[in-house]
Amino acid sequence: MFWKKKNKDTDKGKLFKAPPADRGAFRVYPSKENPVTIKVGDAKLIAIDISAGGISFDNTNFKIGATYPLEIILPEKETINVETTIHKIDDKNICRCSIVGLSEYQEDQVHSYILSRQKEEMAQNKGKVSR
Repeated sequence: MFWKKKNKDTDKGKLFKAPPADRGAFRVYPSKENPVTIKVGDAKLIAIDISAGGISFDNTNFKIGATYPLEIILPEKETINVETTIHKIDDKNICRCSIVGLSEYQEDQVHSYILSRQKEEMAQNKGKVSR
């Protein structure tokens, strides 16, 4: 006899559930020539990495669990004003955060930046391939 076996490891149809501090989106590292500048609260910083779901930056006295106003200035794009929530501060004193409140248009802007940055990295790596 055959029957459907219930999977007790699922969470509403999902086999795995990522912890809230981990990003499921692809992240890129901005170039030093064209950094992603940000303003978190009153602190002006440079983003270490960015994805459509999150961002990382140096800790300048931020608190885990707190939410701060976030201004993102993408190279050659519009300024994005949203919020960020600090999920983790790692052993290198880097804040690992989610981006909160992106509109569909703003998310497209971030995706566009990520794609252009990926293309830029691929072009750079193509020149470094040994023959």
